[in-house]
Amino acid sequence: MTLTLTRTTAALLAALTILSAVGGAFAVGGAAAVPDARITVGEIDVSPNPPTAGERTALNVTVSNSGGSDAAANVTAVRVRDADGDVLDSVSGVGALSAGDSLDATLWTTFAEPGEKRLTVEAVANQSTSGEFVTVTRATVIEVRPIEVALDLRTRALDPEDLRSDDGSQGAAADLGVGGIQGIFGGGGGLDASTDGRQGEASPPVPDSPVEVTVVNTGTTTADRVSLRAVGTAVDGGGTGTPGDAGAGGEGDETVSAGPFVVGDVAPGEERQVIVDLGPLDRRSEVTVTATFRADTDARDDRGADRTAVSTVTYPVREATPTVTDATVRDGEDGAVVVDANLGNAGSGEMTGAVVSVGDAPGVEPTPAGGEYFVGTLGAGDFVGFELEPTVNASVAEEIPIRVTYTERGVRYTETLPVAAPEPADETDTGGALGRIGVGGVGSAGAVAGGLALVGLAGAVGAAVRSGRIGGSTGRRDGSAP
Repeated sequence: MTLTLTRTTAALLAALTILSAVGGAFAVGGAAAVPDARITVGEIDVSPNPPTAGERTALNVTVSNSGGSDAAANVTAVRVRDADGDVLDSVSGVGALSAGDSLDATLWTTFAEPGEKRLTVEAVANQSTSGEFVTVTRATVIEVRPIEVALDLRTRALDPEDLRSDDGSQGAAADLGVGGIQGIFGGGGGLDASTDGRQGEASPPVPDSPVEVTVVNTGTTTADRVSLRAVGTAVDGGGTGTPGDAGAGGEGDETVSAGPFVVGDVAPGEERQVIVDLGPLDRRSEVTVTATFRADTDARDDRGADRTAVSTVTYPVREATPTVTDATVRDGEDGAVVVDANLGNAGSGEMTGAVVSVGDAPGVEPTPAGGEYFVGTLGAGDFVGFELEPTVNASVAEEIPIRVTYTERGVRYTETLPVAAPEPADETDTGGALGRIGVGGVGSAGAVAGGLALVGLAGAVGAAVRSGRIGGSTGRRDGSAP
């Protein structure tokens, strides 16, 4: 078959030939455009990471010239652009790169709002062989946190013995024997946290009433100029553990005021521990420790140091727990009744100078011969039998209050624990007027289990032995001093 070329077909073939030639030229041109210097931008390191809104943020960038490059290059500029293409920061004259070399550059910016930020870092280099400029880019996404100002304050009462060394010396206070402590404030020590617990060459004395204070920055911005102040008032409250005599240390009676003590700046996530010495205390006190501070953003907002964090602690720690157990009430002489019971210590601390007596209640009066009983010292788990002889109007009184007074760690406490009063005598009853058996109350919920355990153990001892130590030695029954 013979193909006859028309004018239109000839024109089409000519056009295809031209396009083929042009396409080949593009391919050759593309290959020739490969730069002699092969510049790359490495990973972008953000500091702090993640950044916070309003916080100055550093972008650390590494620019490299590949080891397979045919030429050196001079990096003339490195800059960072936001998602809209605006330049946030730029550095120029970064330096020269031979094949296989790299250099670092730091760019700075601040993000006004939290959220996801898309950035592009550009590096511009001038090739040494051709003089042409090469621009390479790398994109990154940064999550910016909102501003959160939060300071957590934790307090823990310590015993002065906790700050003594094993040989009983005071060196542990200077050597900061409690792990992580960075300073001692107040009292005889008068130390600043920046001194690492030392004041010149002299070792500070052991604090009278040490409280461990831990300051933790749980926010996303620095807490500036943190200072501490402690204010305490005596614990007051009848039968719940009143220090000293009932009513001592009424509301509003300040027993301690210490500070302010400067801790300094606390960065996000940082934890600082110091000891605040409350000084000599003669009563158990509820102490409020207040941290006053400002955020680093407050300085820009012209805001004062009016931010606070508060924690409370009871000092000293009370570890003894008195409890009255195995109590019976029977008829005595001259119209009195005899309360026959055990005083036990269900806590872990030692009670000294313990005295039991008849408390005040309607229809209950102590007798001169049996209104008070000296018990003495009760260690953890000890119990001692006692007898009290009050007169009781059974038609009025529902319980007989047993007042327990004792000393722990130099502080005198008074607690009132009830024993069931005898029931009114039945007029038809021809037998003896014995009262009902009762178990005395305990000073705290935690001592209930201990009190019940003491009841069982005391019952197992039997009527012949009414005093002793849980699991061990005998105690006193005659009320004599230890």
